[in-house]
Amino acid sequence: MEFLQELFHGKGYIDGITIINLEGEILFTAKFNDKFRAGEQADELVGKHFLDVYENLDPETSTTIKAMERGVPAYVENQYLKTKGREGIRITSLSIPIKWGDRIVGAIDLSTQEREPETHPESSPIRLTPADFSQGETQKLTDRDSAMFSLETMIAEDEKMQQIRDYIPVVAACELPVMIYGETGTGKEVVAQAIHNASPRRDMPFVAQNCAALPETLLESILFGTAKGAFTGAAENKGLFELANGGTLFLDEINSMPIQLQSKLLRVLQDGRFRRLGGKETVCVDVKVIAAMNTDPLQAIQQGQLRQDIYYRLSMMSVHIPPLRERKADIPAFLNFYINKHNATFHKNIEYVSRELISNLESYSWPGNLRELEHTIVYAMSHVSPHEHVLQVKDLREPLSTSPHPFLEHSSKKAQNPAAVLPLRQAVQEYESGLIRKALQAAGGNVSQAARSLQIPRQTLCRRIREYGLSGMDIR
Repeated sequence: MEFLQELFHGKGYIDGITIINLEGEILFTAKFNDKFRAGEQADELVGKHFLDVYENLDPETSTTIKAMERGVPAYVENQYLKTKGREGIRITSLSIPIKWGDRIVGAIDLSTQEREPETHPESSPIRLTPADFSQGETQKLTDRDSAMFSLETMIAEDEKMQQIRDYIPVVAACELPVMIYGETGTGKEVVAQAIHNASPRRDMPFVAQNCAALPETLLESILFGTAKGAFTGAAENKGLFELANGGTLFLDEINSMPIQLQSKLLRVLQDGRFRRLGGKETVCVDVKVIAAMNTDPLQAIQQGQLRQDIYYRLSMMSVHIPPLRERKADIPAFLNFYINKHNATFHKNIEYVSRELISNLESYSWPGNLRELEHTIVYAMSHVSPHEHVLQVKDLREPLSTSPHPFLEHSSKKAQNPAAVLPLRQAVQEYESGLIRKALQAAGGNVSQAARSLQIPRQTLCRRIREYGLSGMDIR
């Protein structure tokens, strides 16, 4: 019961239950709320097709149908439900597949009516539309080598993003590698997963690896595997290329890959052959490679981060994802998505967003792109009252107007309060960022010279420049 209370916003009860078979035929139904009834007695509904009774539902919007098709529970909040001849209502619904042995034979649906929100004429709030997260969340929890985003789940209200979405089937239909580039947080892996799911490889593994997340000494063995005895204690292990065989390998921040390793990658791109670390035998794989960068590829070549031949091999099919500040038409849709998502996270019931908040979000430059937008919504959702149904500007820590980082104190405020203490990690990051900025300025933007003055490897400095958002400086 505690589980149901969490799902259904603490109500502790349901308003209706329905059981259907694999053909969509209603086997049992009981409605404890009159607004759920379809104008007929429960026994009169038995034998009818579920989608014939609820006229606004279809296989894409019905959680019961989804639960049977996917074999996993499907949950949706604030869904509109309309039966013939009756006024529509909004419900929260949980559908669970029914199995007989290894075979799915039906589904059971538990539903409760959403409470109608109070009106707020003074702020003219905009109502949110429901979102379904069942497929993505389930795949993420149950299958680590899978892609949960698809063309259907991509948010693309902006014309530039619509063009990208329309281009994805073209990219997915061929076997050529793909280059995706865009600022950090713009959704490069979402596009990569959508390409995989639109391709003939959709039922094979999707394996992702951030090249900047591993030390140089480990990256080669992770990608290509190791032969037994390659080094002391080394066992024979498959690398990511072999694990992704038949499917897709997504290499994020490929410009962080050591130059000498890029030459080995080039051969795999050319003929699908490589040798494990310390091995003598040639391994053959069939893998579609999708690479991503958070800087302009030509700039990475000039800075010595990317081999020119690798660039030409990868960029035969390329996708540039614009930053959020250049596609603000997407902001309301992402706002709707994140609020629906985190209603479940924080057990809140936000159904409306004030126009003032949307205007505030659209006027901000979003240097952190979608990650920063979600961070903003998470903060607001964690602080809004559980009884509130409208998200407003007041729920943010401060308005998003001129501050590049809305959740950090302004430097002017720090000056007025010199005794303020920052968290240690944040203080170290700010200090390090300042040192790097000064070193780059002193070196006239020359990254290699700045790295020597800081006495750190050039690759480490490049990674820090990306992490601290200093890529916009005049560097070379």
